[in-house]
Amino acid sequence: AAAGMPLYAGVPVAAPASYAPHYAAPLAMEGMGCMALPAAAAYGAMPWTPPPVSGRPQPPQRLTDGLPDPLSIEQQKNAYANSLEAQLAQCVKMLEQQNDVQKEALRQAAKQQIEQYNMQVDQQLKAQEMSVDQQANYQLMGLQQAAHEQKALLEQQANQAILEYEQKKVQDEFARQQYEYQRRAYERQMEMQREMEQKRGEYAMKARAMQEAYAMQNASLQRDVVAAAGFNGFGGGMMPMGGVGMPMGGFGAY
Repeated sequence: AAAGMPLYAGVPVAAPASYAPHYAAPLAMEGMGCMALPAAAAYGAMPWTPPPVSGRPQPPQRLTDGLPDPLSIEQQKNAYANSLEAQLAQCVKMLEQQNDVQKEALRQAAKQQIEQYNMQVDQQLKAQEMSVDQQANYQLMGLQQAAHEQKALLEQQANQAILEYEQKKVQDEFARQQYEYQRRAYERQMEMQREMEQKRGEYAMKARAMQEAYAMQNASLQRDVVAAAGFNGFGGGMMPMGGVGMPMGGFGAY
């Protein structure tokens, strides 16, 4: 920035040109960067000196000589105000551009920081994943070893169970054969008992039939004897012999 040029938000702004010696330029105000508001024009009062008494009087010096008139002042003010507006617009535009540049720089810096942070997080994540994988491998090895031991124990128990089953199977077969032998012997014994019972029944039936036949024969003989005795007029009582009524005096001749 050129020396002596006022600043607005860090942007140099040229001061307006002076139009009259008595029209004061804008004064720099504390705290203003790009421009300062114009101050009022200074119109100082000049001291009046009475003319000398002797001599011919001179016309009074015109105090307004060299000073701008109100119209010129208004025109100068408007021109300076327009210049200020243009400079303000330029300063605002430059400020916006500077703001955009700063924000873009901040975005780029933030983007770099985010990328660096993401890279660090990614590295940490990969390291943690490797640690987890290593721990998982250790656990997997332990599980495989435990499974192998359990499998060996299971195989041993299975072999023992199979051996016990085979022994029990042999015992079952022996018991089955013994049972079959006992069953057949029992069936033979029961068959013999049934045959004996059947024969006993047959013998009993035959014996009952013989007894009935004997009884019928004896009854028939007794009837015959009784009839014969009544027919021949035998006297005296009858004396039973062998279950058959016989005459007490013996048999007579027919």
